[in-house]
Amino acid sequence: MQLELVKCNMRYGSEIPDMIREIGPGENGFQNHGYDMNDTEFREYMMQCIDMSRGVDLAPGYVPQTLYWLYVDGRPVGYAKLREYLNEKLRLIGGHIGYSIRPTERRKSYGKILLGEVIKEAKKLNIPKAMITCYEENKASRSVIEGNGGRLADITDGECHYWIDLDRREGIREAHPDDFEEMLELWESMPGIGITKEDSEENIIKFFARNKGMSFVYKADNRIVGTSLCGHDGRRGYIYHTAVSPEYRGKGIGGMLVEKNLEKLRAEGIGKCRIFVFNNNELGNAFWKRSGWAIREDLATYSKDV
Repeated sequence: MQLELVKCNMRYGSEIPDMIREIGPGENGFQNHGYDMNDTEFREYMMQCIDMSRGVDLAPGYVPQTLYWLYVDGRPVGYAKLREYLNEKLRLIGGHIGYSIRPTERRKSYGKILLGEVIKEAKKLNIPKAMITCYEENKASRSVIEGNGGRLADITDGECHYWIDLDRREGIREAHPDDFEEMLELWESMPGIGITKEDSEENIIKFFARNKGMSFVYKADNRIVGTSLCGHDGRRGYIYHTAVSPEYRGKGIGGMLVEKNLEKLRAEGIGKCRIFVFNNNELGNAFWKRSGWAIREDLATYSKDV
């Protein structure tokens, strides 16, 4: 049996529309768009799907989503949706991954195979843990999810919420939008970090999108214990919210996080970086001075709500 997971693209024949039409409008919470479209409409729909995977022209409330087709011995047997991160709505229903197998190919373990392959793609996107939802009475889907390591978190109004841990590593990794709640909890626990309305989940996600791969977290004991966000404007780099949980200080975590930020800035051709520290943040000021950063006495910082 030859398996191939293919990312949605425009190089398809009649086999993909045929599969979509066979699946129909969807079931068990999976929405299957395109099943009632003619060939021209379907081609336009595929172009929209590709744009969505790139985060282009996203409608309000939508997140980047990529479609994958599973081929078995050259025939598409099912497809899946992988969302790059969650928003409030997707945490309730939808989750990171949805999938469907065409009716003529069911009961052949293809659902378990497809989910397993998409989980591999989720890991490549640095998603720390993936949520998958299904109806409580859908025993087949529950078995597929649990067979791929799904852990049942809760059942709400007949909807099962499963989580699959994808990141069990300790140490530094790139920050991900789904880290927001943990990061915010850390920041709010530290008096030296200034949290404002600009630090909303929506704004942090925008910041990550504008500065891809430049912010980092440190994970220990299965939780985030350190953060350092970084971006640039094309001329200067800026580092924000460098924080380490009190019980993990003195281990060089803050320094390692900042060095990763600086490494990314250097790769972007940025030669100077700035930080902002409250005057009364004795711990923070001591850290930056000890790390070789020079305080500027000749500058005044101004701020205005717009």
